[in-house]
Amino acid sequence: MVQSCYAQRSQDISSSSTDNVAPQKITIIGGCGRMGRFFTNQLAIAGHIVSVLENEDWDRADELLGSADLVMVSVPIEWTTEVIEQAAQYLAPTTALCDLTSLKVEPVQAMLHHHSGSVMGLHPMFGPNVKSFVGQKVIVCPGRNEESFQWLLELIQDRGGEVIVCTPEEHDRMMVIIQATRHFSRFSVGVFLAQEKVDIERSLLMSSFSYRQEIEIIKRLFTQNPNLCVDIMLATPERCQAIARLADTYNRLAMLVARKDREGLIKEFETSTNFFGF
Repeated sequence: MVQSCYAQRSQDISSSSTDNVAPQKITIIGGCGRMGRFFTNQLAIAGHIVSVLENEDWDRADELLGSADLVMVSVPIEWTTEVIEQAAQYLAPTTALCDLTSLKVEPVQAMLHHHSGSVMGLHPMFGPNVKSFVGQKVIVCPGRNEESFQWLLELIQDRGGEVIVCTPEEHDRMMVIIQATRHFSRFSVGVFLAQEKVDIERSLLMSSFSYRQEIEIIKRLFTQNPNLCVDIMLATPERCQAIARLADTYNRLAMLVARKDREGLIKEFETSTNFFGF
């Protein structure tokens, strides 16, 4: 509720440091997708000229991409590098190019390889259902001539967002834990609840706040596009390997439970307590 109020306020603000930026010509490849629509709306609200390129529009690629100041790639993970390569042949050297996918090493390398102009990787750390940048994080991975994107980063910050800068390599290492294993853990619980035919509404009546909060998060996971959820888990070998290690941990702990090994479980608890610094 608080964020909604701030979101409305951010749209009502009539002046900010980005209002002095000349309107930019922006083309969003995949701009009709859910995240693409979010950026289309936010950039249009800020006064920029936003065009969208979808699969059926490649015959107009020269028109939509050739004169753009900024091109944003917002397509599913498995298509990102292919689309970058396809789009790059239409771009002027003065065009800035960025992507919005949840992987950064491969897309940033592809943009640097295929495009001679400014390059940056962006990863919005929020779902497409949010209404504004207020309270949201955007990870930024500079590639080349990052000053070309300063107006965009300031726009995100002026509208309540937080910009976090890191290398593509650090981003992808962190996302193994932040996204892949977290998705798998919640996906597993959701599958288990469905398998057990749990009466969710009845359980919520009897539950603590923390349980209700966790169920709400799991429910939100299952409102997403299943391809997006699965692709986040399967995107890289590192993610698949980490998920396999997490599953091994589940199995090891489950064996302790099956054996009613109280001391073994307490030892695992204490080891983790020390890790978290308590």
